[in-house]
Amino acid sequence: MLPLNFHRTFIPERHFIAALIEYAALERESSLQEISQETGIPMGKSTGKLPAIMDYCKGMGLIELKKSKDKGNKRPVLTPLGKIIYEEDKYLGEVLSQWLVHINLCRSDIGARVWHEVFAKGKDILGVSFTKQQLSDYLISIFGVGKDRIGPLITAYTDDSALGRAKVLTINGDLIVRNKAPIMPSWAIPYSVLIITLIDKFFPNENQVTITDFNNITHMFSICSWQEDDIVQLLYYIEAKGLVAVDRQVKPWILEKRADAEKMWASIFNDIT
Repeated sequence: MLPLNFHRTFIPERHFIAALIEYAALERESSLQEISQETGIPMGKSTGKLPAIMDYCKGMGLIELKKSKDKGNKRPVLTPLGKIIYEEDKYLGEVLSQWLVHINLCRSDIGARVWHEVFAKGKDILGVSFTKQQLSDYLISIFGVGKDRIGPLITAYTDDSALGRAKVLTINGDLIVRNKAPIMPSWAIPYSVLIITLIDKFFPNENQVTITDFNNITHMFSICSWQEDDIVQLLYYIEAKGLVAVDRQVKPWILEKRADAEKMWASIFNDIT
C-alpha cells in the first residue's frame, strides 16, 4: 500500500498520468530527472509532481515498477489494465476508466491508505454524506493528528483535470456526498475482469468464492457504494457475459471464475459506445 502522504498534496492530473503511461509503454529505465525531461512532469524541489504521479499510477493499477539495472533508476511498466488504457483512453477521459482506477486506488494491496480507509472501510462510519470536518476527524482518529489528513482526496474527484468526471464524490452545500458506481450492461465486461483479478489476488489458487467473503476481503462492493439490490443487478449483467458464473443454489451466493483476467483486460471497452 502507498505511504500516507504519497501524493505530496498533488492531485492525479490526467495529462501527467497520460505522459507517464506513454513513457511506461517504452519499457525503459531512467532516473527521475530523465523521466521528468521526457514526460514534462515537473521534478523541482517545490514542484516535484513526478514521484506523486508515479505513485498514483501504481495505486491505480496502471503501472508496476520493475527491477532496474541501475539502483538510482526507475523502470515503470504497463499492467494489463495500463496497456488498454494507454491504447484506448490514455487521458482517462472515460467515466469507466476513472471508476476502474478509483477502485484500484482504494484497494488494501496496491492502493492508498487514506483512500482505503475512506472508501473501503469508512462507508458505515461516515455514511453516504459527511462534512469536511467529519472526514478530517475520522482520519485523525485512524492516523493521528497531521498537517492535513484529507490532502487532495476531495479535489481529486471534483476537479475535471483529475477524476471529476466519475463523480465519485460531489459537493452539496457543506456536505460531501458519496455516489454509487454505475451499473449497466456495457460495463459488465470490465466489472467481470476486475472481479476475476481481485479473486486471483486475494484468493490465490481459489476458483470460487462467496460474495460475502469476496466483499469482506476486497471491499469492492463497499468502494462502489452498492447495496444488496445493486449487487443483484450487477451479477445479472455479469453472468450474461459468461466470464463469471454465479451459483445461487447456496447462500451466500458463490462467484466462479470462467476466464483469464490478464487476457480479458484488452476487451473492457468492447461494449462502450
